[in-house]
Formats: sequence, C-alpha cells, structure tokens
Amino acid sequence: MKRLLCLGLGLLTLSLGSCGYHAGGLVNKKLEGVKTFYVTMFDNFTTYPNAGMLMTSAIGNALQTDGTFRMAAPGAADVEISGSVSNVTIEQSLVDWQDTHLSLEFRITMQVDYKVKRVSDGKVIKEGFATGDGSYYNAGGNVQSGRDAALSYAARNVAEEIVASFTTP
Repeated sequence: MKRLLCLGLGLLTLSLGSCGYHAGGLVNKKLEGVKTFYVTMFDNFTTYPNAGMLMTSAIGNALQTDGTFRMAAPGAADVEISGSVSNVTIEQSLVDWQDTHLSLEFRITMQVDYKVKRVSDGKVIKEGFATGDGSYYNAGGNVQSGRDAALSYAARNVAEEIVASFTTP
C-alpha cells in the first residue's frame, strides 16, 4: 500500500512538473541571453517633483518582483533601462452633487517614454511609451498627500505595463 502511494505521488509530481510553470516571466526574443539589468534615473519633464524618482523605483521593484532578471551594478548589467516621465495630467472624475466646483475624486495619468539598451554594444533593444493612472479622493484632508499617493500608484501601473512588455514573447 505504501509503495502504491509513493508511486501515485511520484506520478502526480511528474505530471505537475510538466505543466510549464516556472519562476519569473517569459523572455521576449530580443532579450534572450539577458540575465541582469540596471535602471538609470528617469528624467522628469513634468511639473511634479519626484515623478522621475518614483518611476525609477517602480521599474526596479517591478522587475525584481517579476523575477525574470536580476538587478546589477551599472558596470555589471547586461541591459540598461532608461527613460523619462513625459506627461502627468490630473482630471476631475467625481464632483459633489450639490456643488460642481467641489471636486471629490481626481484621476492622475502618467505617460513614460522608455528605452532598453544592451550595455555591451549600446544597441537599443526595445523602446516605447506606456501610460498608467491612479486616483485620489478629496475627503477634506491633505490633498497633496493624496496626490502623491496617486502619482506613486500610477508609476507602479506604468512599471508593470513596461515589465510585461519585456517578459511577454
């Protein structure tokens, strides 16, 4: 009985192991052979302070979370990821039904241009732009804190979109 159980568990393990699951994402054909990355500080061409820093941090965190590539020092990385926050817009998405001049919810949209280049030869492997958004509520509290949190959330959304473009074939 014990042997039959061990045999059954062994077969189950083999069948689950062949289902195609692996840690990390799939690698885009242009990024085959790339194991490590370095993220340079993203430029900020907007009027929002720290937007470039938020984007740099979000890209690094998203790539580390994905697990496909490892972070490396500037001289030791296979690819360098750079870019700029080119646009941040805020729009009113919800108003008070009694006073249309009183905004209750805002939506922040961030647009980022990015470039991935191979460090060894300087060849641009991938470039493009991505957008993401976040929202915050004006609940009579500190509007600036809400705006900063929404901008950080938008940066994370953009970073996830960019990383998905790297790890999808």
